[in-house]
Amino acid sequence: MPSSALFLRSSSQFGGIERQLLWHARRLHYDGWSVHVAALYRRPGEHPLVQAARSTGLAATTITDPAPWSLRPRRVLHALLHRLQPRILHTTDYRSDALAAWMRERPGWVAETQGHTNESLRMQLWNWLDVRALRRADAVAPVSAAWETWLAARGVPAARLTTLGNSRAILLPPPHPASLQLPGPGPHLLYAGRLSPEKGVDLLLDAWPAVRHRWPDARLWVLGRWGGSRRYRHRVETGLQQRGVLYLGHQPDIRAWLQATDVVIVPSRREAWGMTAFEALCAGTPLAAARIGGLPEVCRGAEHVRLFVADDAADLVRALDATLEADFPRGPELGRAYCSQPRFDPQRRHQILLTIYAGMI
Repeated sequence: MPSSALFLRSSSQFGGIERQLLWHARRLHYDGWSVHVAALYRRPGEHPLVQAARSTGLAATTITDPAPWSLRPRRVLHALLHRLQPRILHTTDYRSDALAAWMRERPGWVAETQGHTNESLRMQLWNWLDVRALRRADAVAPVSAAWETWLAARGVPAARLTTLGNSRAILLPPPHPASLQLPGPGPHLLYAGRLSPEKGVDLLLDAWPAVRHRWPDARLWVLGRWGGSRRYRHRVETGLQQRGVLYLGHQPDIRAWLQATDVVIVPSRREAWGMTAFEALCAGTPLAAARIGGLPEVCRGAEHVRLFVADDAADLVRALDATLEADFPRGPELGRAYCSQPRFDPQRRHQILLTIYAGMI
């Protein structure tokens, strides 16, 4: 069934979503499809995804996106669709969804949705617009069953929804970084994610005195960018000053930290999927995660995880009690077994998308 597809992505970097998109696009190209990758970019030069696509032999275009409400990307996309005449338009985020929804004439439209933060008025507006755009898509591929339920409850037609999931193609490829030697006897706990109310880092910091009461030498390593309001930042900054808490800012590659720490904590209040949880489980590092959104789905089939009630500090501490037991499952072999599950095979995801495409060609 070789055909043609245009992939549209808006982001500022080349990360897991871009790696996964490129895997799928390359496979289509290998199977005889005509594939073009386009990336919206607000910085000078070529988008990293466009550079990576071209390096593998794919045609790719950077679309300059000077401002959120600029009409230029719409004109460029219109011209690109007119020139390429693809049978499939595959979008991957709220900005590309909005552009597709504005097109009067477009090919079959598949909207892949990973979920987005809702922590600012700006993002609340974008999410509101995105839901309305997704209602117009020919097919919508949410990252988890939980996210599919959320979208259906907001008016995205259930008949157009197909849970897609993520694959291990989203992970950073080898080589792995050198392992870290963390100071002190520990235990060493890791939080890696945005410092925002949705991610629940404040809950973890509120629970920290109880954690230190049980393990006086415990250390909490906090990695991530700031999010949330000024008031929230002030609250979290106060929590970060506690004894045994160390904040190191954003780290683009957390694999060395996953190998060096005893437990990874994901205390989210809202989570469509859970990248940090997936990375931890694939590394074989014990995980304490909130039972919310897509996280239980991500954790299915893992022995080295303990779920706790979302937004419950006492239950978070109980989960840590369990994961820090000497006989709690852990280790690289467990990680490899978890990550090797057929549901994380990039080919499985590829086949789901091919089935969706077939319904529109």
